[in-house]
Amino acid sequence: MSATEEREVESPVEVRMDKTLTYHFLRSVCWLFLKLYCRMRIEGAEKLPKSGGCVLAANHASHLDIPILSTTTLRHVAFVARDTLDESRFLSFIMRETRAVLVKRGTADRRAIRAMVDHLAVGDCVAIYPEGTRTHDGKLGELKGGALLAARMGKVPIVPIGLDGSYRLLSRHMKFPRPAKLVVRVGDPIDSSLPDAQERLLAALHELSRT
Repeated sequence: MSATEEREVESPVEVRMDKTLTYHFLRSVCWLFLKLYCRMRIEGAEKLPKSGGCVLAANHASHLDIPILSTTTLRHVAFVARDTLDESRFLSFIMRETRAVLVKRGTADRRAIRAMVDHLAVGDCVAIYPEGTRTHDGKLGELKGGALLAARMGKVPIVPIGLDGSYRLLSRHMKFPRPAKLVVRVGDPIDSSLPDAQERLLAALHELSRT
C-alpha cells in the first residue's frame, strides 16, 4: 500500500477493546484445555508490553492459533481474521463479542487496516498472523506486509511470538486435536520503524517457533 493509499484509509465507525463475558469465558476455557490437554508452557511472557498498543505477530500453523494466542496475556487482544468467518452465525457472534477485525483475503483491505490502527491508537493489542494463511507443512511461510504496515501506521512495536507444537496439535489437515506438547515463546519487541523490521520479524519467528 502506498503512502497515498494510507492517507485514504477510511475510519471505522467504532473501536472497542472491552473484554466481554464471552471473551472471558472463551479465554478461560481455552486456557484450561491447552494446559491440561497440551501441557502448554509460555516462555517470555514478561516481554509483552503491559500497556499501550502493540502488534502480536505469530506463525500460523493450526486451527487453534487464535485460542492459543489469546492465553498469552491478560490484556484484551483484537484478532485479525478472514471475513469468511462472518458467514457462520455462531462465528459471527464470536468475532463480534471478541472485537475481532475482519479482513478480506487477497486484497488491500484499507478499512481493516484502519481498524487495526485505531485499535492500536487506544492502547489495544492486535494479533496478526503475517503468513496470511495456515502452513501446509508445518514450516514458516513467506510473511505478508500487513503486520508491519499496521505497526508502522500505529507507531507501535511488533512482538514476535512462536507457536511450537500447534501444527502437531491441530493442523489444517486434521479434523480433531491430538495430544501434543505446546510451547509459546514470546520474543523481544521489534521497533517497527527500523528499515529491516520485516527481516528481524522473520528471523525471530523462525527462532521462536523452531521452524
